Amino acid sequence: MNGNKVNSIKTYQKELFNKKVELMTSLGFNFKRLADADRRSEDDLIVALRDEFLHLSLNRVLSGQLREVESALDRLNSGEYGACANCDTSISSKRLQALPWATHCVDCQDKACAGPAQEAVSLGTSLTG
Repeated sequence: MNGNKVNSIKTYQKELFNKKVELMTSLGFNFKRLADADRRSEDDLIVALRDEFLHLSLNRVLSGQLREVESALDRLNSGEYGACANCDTSISSKRLQALPWATHCVDCQDKACAGPAQEAVSLGTSLTG
């Protein structure tokens, strides 16, 4: 392994650890707010339920992102980090800098996002044609 690749891996590892700490801190803060919610009247209950719904929704998003970060750390430790899960080509360093837990190269990610929309367009064409 050359020096640049080792430095890059250490940089990504540091970024991933920092993101993991950030996510865990946010999750802990949200759980604490949920646990400390004070419900005294019916109006308080309505506000508390709304807040609880928002915090639980946010926690679901944060938990999903935490799983992605932990998966990236596992891939980094196993030597699989930086390879596209779909086509096995290298994920660009620009993409990994922007999204260190990325599992797909830009092309495969674009295809995955365009897939359902493209299928709908194809279905619409076949129904009208």
